[in-house]
Amino acid sequence: MKNSKESKLNKILLIISFVLIVLSIVLETSGVIRPLLWLTSLLLLIFNLVKNYKLKLNSSIFLFIIFFILSLFIDGIIVVSLKRIPVFAYNITNTENARVYNAIGLRVWQCDKNNYTDVKVDLFNNKGYMCNIEDIDIIDSNSFLNSIVENYNDYKNLYVKINGKISKKTGRNYIEMSPYENKDITLNGYVSFADNITLRIIFNEDSPLLDSYDVYDEITVVGIIKNLEIEGNKYVIYMYESKVLSTIELKEYNITATSSSKCTEEKNIIYTNENNKIYTQCIDNIIVTYPNETKYELAYVLSSNKLKIDEIYNQALSETKSEEDESIIYNFETYNILVCDKNVSKDIIIGDKNLTFENAKCDPKIEEIIED
Repeated sequence: MKNSKESKLNKILLIISFVLIVLSIVLETSGVIRPLLWLTSLLLLIFNLVKNYKLKLNSSIFLFIIFFILSLFIDGIIVVSLKRIPVFAYNITNTENARVYNAIGLRVWQCDKNNYTDVKVDLFNNKGYMCNIEDIDIIDSNSFLNSIVENYNDYKNLYVKINGKISKKTGRNYIEMSPYENKDITLNGYVSFADNITLRIIFNEDSPLLDSYDVYDEITVVGIIKNLEIEGNKYVIYMYESKVLSTIELKEYNITATSSSKCTEEKNIIYTNENNKIYTQCIDNIIVTYPNETKYELAYVLSSNKLKIDEIYNQALSETKSEEDESIIYNFETYNILVCDKNVSKDIIIGDKNLTFENAKCDPKIEEIIED
């Protein structure tokens, strides 16, 4: 009779354990109820095993640890396969409309806090912000940096969308923003940055979109605020899991060239790379203007990869080919561009409308000597 009662109790406890685990999976809530139900089911299973096999305390604890590790693994499988919110989330962060659950090896985005079924799963936590970025209001970098120290607790572990100027850039995965004074449009977007505080923006992986940006360019990013540190006399706020949201429209532009009042026919080098040496002759300055009225010097545009020289001369109104070699003069409304014969010279000369093959000099290539 006793064995029969114990067997019945074992079955009841197993059923209760199973029901509790199912409830922890299907319940739509972000509180502690779901993990509490799952852990209670584990305790009931352990109690069953201890009672039936008379396990010692050490064995019971070891068994609980094994069951808990298996639970984390099973929870992960359920999250990935069924697109469910994890039961065992060690950290939950929020935006205005979304909630982000961090679990071991994955992250789950609940883009609508009232919808527990439409979620996005980021396996291995490498995709950054996954919800609709339109749901986050843009914060001006100056406003953010002027208030972050006093309001840091309000921003910590919060995803924010920030627009401002780049004060420092290193490759494709690291930029900074510092406060600056808003003035009228200046050449190359130049402003004077403050040095008492900076937002350090870290990208999980290389962002090719950064190739078009340089210091002083305006950019919009989204990411999570994680740390506030003091380096010397400066506050440094760290933004992680960042993503570039803005794009620079580079296809449309207007170039204006100002001719020199006194032309000496001397070349002034403005940019050089492996393939070309670009000079001006009888030209004081060349300005590239984009549709948003941002103005850049041509040398700045070339060095920041916003524009390539061949993209300019390929838009010429007409062209004149040399009778002596493969040099070509490309004619524009207010200036000419001489592209020297690439077989003998790397020179490209931008001059006024009087630039000709006779008054422009193409310097020969200097061959590199390779030692054995």
